[in-house]
Amino acid sequence: MFLRKYPIFNKIYRQNFKEVIMKRSNCNNSKNKPENKYSVHSNENKKNNTHLFEVLPSPVKSASDKKEYKVIKLPNGLIACLIADTAPLENADDSTSEEETDSESSSEEMSEDSDADMAACESETDEPMKKVSEVEQKMAAAALCVGVGSFSDPKDIPGLAHFLEHMVFMGSSKYPGENDFDSFIKKRGGSDNASTDCETTVFYFECLEKHLFRALDKFAQFFISPLMKKTAMTREREAIESEFQIASPKDSYRKEQLLCSLANPECPVNSFSWGNLITLRDNVTDDKLYADVHDFRKRHYSAHRMTVAIQARLPMEELQNFILECFSNVPNNALPSDDFKKYENNVFNTPQFSRIYYIKPQKDICQLDLTWCLPSLLNKYKTKPHQYISWLIGDEGKGSLLSHLKNKIWALAIYTGNGETGIEHNSMYSLFSISLILTAEGLAHMADVIEAVFSYINILKSVGPQERIFKELQTIEDLSFRFSVEENPMDYVEEISEAMHFYQPEDYITGSDLYFEYDPEGIVSVLNHLVPDKMNIAVMSNSYNYEMNYNKKEEWFGTQYTDTEIPPEWLVKWQNAPCKPDMNLPPSNPFLTTDFSILPQNPNNPEYPEKVMETPLLELWYRQDQKFNLPTANYNFYLISPLAVESALSLCKMEIFMNILIIQMAETIYPAQVAELSFSMNVSDRGIVLKICGFNQKLPILIELISKHLKQVDSELTAEMFKAVREKLANSYYNKLIKPSTLTKDIRLSLLMDKYFTPTEKFSVISEVTYEDMKQFCVDFLEKLYIKVLIQGNVDKDTAIRVTQNFVQVLGSSPLEKKLYPQFKVWELPNGEKCCRVQSFNQNDSNSIVTNYYQAGPFNLKDSVILELLMMIIEEPLFDILRTKEQLGYHVFCTLRDTFGILGYTITVNAQATKSTTEFVDKRIENFVQTINKTLKKMSEKKFNQAKRDLIKMKQCVDVELQAEVNRNWSEIIGDDYMFDRLKKEIDMIETIKIVDLRKLWANINILGNNQNHKKLTVQVVGFNINSENGGSPTQTNKLCSTKQEKEVPETTEKQKPTLRLLSSFNKLPHAPGYFICDMTELRNSMKYYPPSQNQCK
Repeated sequence: MFLRKYPIFNKIYRQNFKEVIMKRSNCNNSKNKPENKYSVHSNENKKNNTHLFEVLPSPVKSASDKKEYKVIKLPNGLIACLIADTAPLENADDSTSEEETDSESSSEEMSEDSDADMAACESETDEPMKKVSEVEQKMAAAALCVGVGSFSDPKDIPGLAHFLEHMVFMGSSKYPGENDFDSFIKKRGGSDNASTDCETTVFYFECLEKHLFRALDKFAQFFISPLMKKTAMTREREAIESEFQIASPKDSYRKEQLLCSLANPECPVNSFSWGNLITLRDNVTDDKLYADVHDFRKRHYSAHRMTVAIQARLPMEELQNFILECFSNVPNNALPSDDFKKYENNVFNTPQFSRIYYIKPQKDICQLDLTWCLPSLLNKYKTKPHQYISWLIGDEGKGSLLSHLKNKIWALAIYTGNGETGIEHNSMYSLFSISLILTAEGLAHMADVIEAVFSYINILKSVGPQERIFKELQTIEDLSFRFSVEENPMDYVEEISEAMHFYQPEDYITGSDLYFEYDPEGIVSVLNHLVPDKMNIAVMSNSYNYEMNYNKKEEWFGTQYTDTEIPPEWLVKWQNAPCKPDMNLPPSNPFLTTDFSILPQNPNNPEYPEKVMETPLLELWYRQDQKFNLPTANYNFYLISPLAVESALSLCKMEIFMNILIIQMAETIYPAQVAELSFSMNVSDRGIVLKICGFNQKLPILIELISKHLKQVDSELTAEMFKAVREKLANSYYNKLIKPSTLTKDIRLSLLMDKYFTPTEKFSVISEVTYEDMKQFCVDFLEKLYIKVLIQGNVDKDTAIRVTQNFVQVLGSSPLEKKLYPQFKVWELPNGEKCCRVQSFNQNDSNSIVTNYYQAGPFNLKDSVILELLMMIIEEPLFDILRTKEQLGYHVFCTLRDTFGILGYTITVNAQATKSTTEFVDKRIENFVQTINKTLKKMSEKKFNQAKRDLIKMKQCVDVELQAEVNRNWSEIIGDDYMFDRLKKEIDMIETIKIVDLRKLWANINILGNNQNHKKLTVQVVGFNINSENGGSPTQTNKLCSTKQEKEVPETTEKQKPTLRLLSSFNKLPHAPGYFICDMTELRNSMKYYPPSQNQCK
């Protein structure tokens, strides 16, 4: 798969490859003090500001982009990109509404849900939806990017740039409270974040528009006069340590750090950019750290090295005034940035780079990474020669490298190119990588796999650059840009502020995506670097057919590995790799869109989707888009089958079926995907969900091809491919088991739902699935279905009906009887508290997770919005108290839960076993709950009404793209609710809520006073003490609760099933009888189900 930075319809590539950047979840917080309000901006000030800046060229924008842009340079050297959204501004009276003073306590909200786990139930969501209503709102956003990052860390304090990123938000001279900014932002429906890369550091936030100036003033003060007190320093390095511990088990970070250690020791790449307690506490005195972090800021945080991007529905002159008033006083030291170009030809020119590294992974993966170091390509952004090559090597169509490897059952997936993170794409060098997901057979033939890679590279070298292919790539990106959808404002300003450091003003928007010029010489130059003897080979697998002796350990992450010289005969073989007869360059793409016409407006177009077709087999919901006016459409299909809930074994078959189908379709649909026709498939609660979207012209062709592949999975299935897919799926189950956050979620849902099959259960039975079973399942699955369809966008009703009819006709399924329609029941927890404490599976992971779930009862709209309001109110104080002050863990958040119609909420803390026991964390959560009860009793009507107004405004925020509207409507359809006007109903309900309602529900749910009706389940996954002399061992003293869960299980794909170890505690703290869950089955059998709701879902 070709990796490009920002695809039009799907941002998955960007998310995956920005993961390497160190993110904080709103950990830069500060406390407020009274200030001047919005009225500080006078017309007189506006008139006098025109001479205070230089106007630079405006960036080129898409024809579909209605925003206005202006770029200015302040006298202090700071450059700002002003983005004025031309959409109507919110009601002027409301924009200046009175709000609470900032001097009030900020201990009443919570942090953003940084975990954002995948909802296991289609009705259980992690975040409140923020969408459209009568008066449409929009978030304003701003970002500031500083031209310095971890490459500038002093050698004696690795991680200092990252540490400064945390410290700078800990109050300013004007607003000295450490939690002031974060509290202000969250109270106004917003969020904030920051990240440290290798040569840049970016800070950003969003808030409701009427609060933009006040937020911006607070934000700017961090770069004018931050406090960075010693007391904050002590706490924030604990946050750095927690962040590092969370990252430590992740194979991508571990491999990256190992790669950095292979660089020239004098080069800044060969460092530890994360930082931890060793680098920020043990190896440096507090006085030196304090002095150096202040010196680092004064040296590098200078206005002439800063860029700002700001977006809001305000006049350009108003935004201009905001920037001038807030940022004109940022100091400029006129010092040059660090120059790393002296290293550019000597970064990985080391003997240890061009070797084979066998790396022990944490997950059960089988991956081969080939990496080359190229000269820096930052200045080649107009031609992007490396992306041309990545496009071809990463092709998945017929004649591709991957097609050849799949036919031999050697590899199942490929990822190529450069993710454009700082570690891969910087001023010193650029990396080019080819990553292959191997089968066990492919691992055994690793040398042959690499030979095939060079066979394809040699084809590219022999035929030379092809202008036809470049123009096709250029056309696709041009179309993507021409019809680009609007991004979330906070994401957008973050991207723009970073782009401003690398591109000319005209190219701020287009520089990362468009292909401006054809550069065959540049392509040849990159190809000439892809030679065997300059390549680094990294293999991560647990599937060797012999015992691997890992005799080395990386210093910081403790990654075990061994390395060896690349055999000279392999190098010769690869250098002269012949062209394979089944390999060739891709032909012209038949899926390129040529018709971009927009349907005429329909004066009778409904506000919400309408059911335009219904039979015993299917229901079709349809709505023509008349808001975004792009030549795009979304087609969603839900293939509902009772086989999805029959058993863990049946669910394994369904997931194998889906993965085989994706592989079988790859060659056919890959050209469509690169032509901006997006396709995704996943197994959901009741069956398989297909989502197809993109330019609407050729979507019907793609859907027809998919339906034909669905029908013939069994006829194309081979025993070898089945075995490879089953092995890969078993690995994925194992990888979920060893992730504490996933394990916590799965345990919680398995104790609440009657038909929830965990990865543990699936892993234990997947080896029982045979080739013959799968052949039969392919037939059984399509035999009886109920199909739900939603079609929205630039498509007429007749086309929607025709495409749906053709789809079901090809499948040839019979209607599913109503009695077989999958239903779900939710168990009612017993009154009181239950604790399910288990040992984590990964002995190299110190992360513990505590999730306290509080069950409220059957869904009703009033309780739902009250809980949502409560979550908003407690968001910031939860984070401030448990994360910032008590330092329990890096990720701290609460979430409203709707589990198939049963309401509740969770509070989750990601702690470290080396610091706190799960029992202690649970008690601190309960102490916080008690604190909030007191806070609610003291809350004023004024503050309560302000919270209501802000929640309403969040729900009134406009959809910025069709996909958001489709997702919301689809959720209503698959959940059997069909309440398409839910947001309007919720807003109406919020208006009726009284403060007494809030207090009453909180008291009823939680363990307060003599309340005996509360229902609490605490799920605790206990991490290992990776610092102990004996390696991984539990820090807290626990004993096995029962041996009933410990019985031997047959090996699965040559790997014994991890055994779930239920724990209790030797601590003498009193617990009610039956507090610890010692037998999960016994608990389920003792509970009763909630009565099913009217629609059997909510």
